[in-house]
Amino acid sequence: MQGQTMSLRTWRGALLGAFLAISCGGEPEAAFEDPSLQGDLELGLHGNGGQGPLPNWSTPTFANNAQVAEDGNQFFVAWSDWSRAGKLVAARVSVNGRLLDPDAIELNPNLRPDAYYHATAFDGRQFLVIWTGERAVFLTRVNRDGTLDGDPITLFTPTDHNAVGSPGIACHKRKCLVAWIASGHTVSREVRGVTLDMGKRGLDVQEVVISRSQSTEFSSGISVAWSEDQYLVAWTDTRYGSHDIFAARVRANGSVLDPNGFIISAAPGNQNYQSVTATKYGFFVAWSDSRSGSADIYGTRLKRGSANVLDPLGIRISTASTTELSPRVASEGDEVLVSWSALTADTARVRAARVKRNGDVRDRNGFAISKGPANRQLLFGNVAYASGRYFIVYGRAPVMDEPPYQVMVGTRVKNDDVVDNPAIRISHAPSVEQLAP
Repeated sequence: MQGQTMSLRTWRGALLGAFLAISCGGEPEAAFEDPSLQGDLELGLHGNGGQGPLPNWSTPTFANNAQVAEDGNQFFVAWSDWSRAGKLVAARVSVNGRLLDPDAIELNPNLRPDAYYHATAFDGRQFLVIWTGERAVFLTRVNRDGTLDGDPITLFTPTDHNAVGSPGIACHKRKCLVAWIASGHTVSREVRGVTLDMGKRGLDVQEVVISRSQSTEFSSGISVAWSEDQYLVAWTDTRYGSHDIFAARVRANGSVLDPNGFIISAAPGNQNYQSVTATKYGFFVAWSDSRSGSADIYGTRLKRGSANVLDPLGIRISTASTTELSPRVASEGDEVLVSWSALTADTARVRAARVKRNGDVRDRNGFAISKGPANRQLLFGNVAYASGRYFIVYGRAPVMDEPPYQVMVGTRVKNDDVVDNPAIRISHAPSVEQLAP
């Protein structure tokens, strides 16, 4: 497994597994009409839910590493089933909170090719799920009605390295950039990728070398977003000794504007678990930061069309007493929503805060996203925004260490208000969780 180790049970293994932020600028080519999306009842703010239908899964599994994309009408959630190694599963949730696939969608039904870490995006016509596997990067295409567009295909087979860690993908008008950490054979800890043109007959795939620094840190993965006329690829880098955040801009044709990257944050201590999203004014990058000893959440704005970091010291988003890890970001264009996992010795909770266009934090130290008595509620994957709602997906389990299962749930957020309480169940029926919602 390319030297990668997946811990099935411990919260540390889950946190240090695949992390990815995806921003997709794809624009639908035509209005999407799906009867299953019509007539949904808006769930009441802070009401007792009313979700229907519920997932049909009656067997406990370990759902993990959910990645989220959106097409304006629905959220597409793809996750790993760590109780069945290499298994990828997905489900759609309408913007009105209705689970559209209670039986779930099997993305690699034959368990081949194996899936290590994955990412997802909407390319303007379809949802794309890419993943790293044995000696190659693979792709599954999912139509907007939840049906698979053929079997998984081999997207790219490197000749001088293995694709390791958590990949990133962003798309715009059927053109995408996929990026990953390259290591093994004659390559060590570089950032590589491909441009992908889904609009041409067949697949037009071109390799891109983003950074040859040989210092990319595995566990934080790669984050990619699209804004205006370029992608931003962000990663954690150890070239100066500690963990720092670096990024590079890549044009739609694959030309790299910042070979080997530029510094986003190189503060004292470690900065890692980066996440990037596009805004109307450029990009926003968030990360976990230990400059003060314990891990806090920081971020910065990048000016559109440049490598100009507007907040070189970082924006303090949360410096609470908890250990704050794996931030994930999304934007409605002006403001940014930053969410993260807040850990104590015995519990994990999901929190979020809004950052204004000028960098001011509206919710210092954040507001609660996860609800209920489950001790372990951890943020995975990324956050998406559509139709006036953010959608945050997280894992829930009864205990922090060695949980017997993990349930994937999600909630929509409007401003600082959690719309779905209890959260929308995505991966399991209520009988599995054995906890009051």
